[in-house]
Amino acid sequence: MKKLSFAILPALVLAVIVSCGGPKVSQAECEPVVNDLFKNLTEGKSAEEIEKLNSLRPSLSPMLLKECMSGKYELGCLKSAKDIQALAVCKK
Repeated sequence: MKKLSFAILPALVLAVIVSCGGPKVSQAECEPVVNDLFKNLTEGKSAEEIEKLNSLRPSLSPMLLKECMSGKYELGCLKSAKDIQALAVCKK
């Protein structure tokens, strides 16, 4: 009986940890926010700056999406951020 309880307890703890560790905001909610963020970052920039940002987008986009889904940022703030420094203000 003791062996059985020692086998079940870690399984229950692991199940609770896994169930609580999911994303806080859905990907469907975050994708438009990240897209709007990139639009805002390119507004009023020179063609060279836009080209540089667009070249970084494939690596930045998944990272920003993951951060957005973590629930650590205000979505409205992220959506309206005009520069990279403004992202720090959006953190909850």
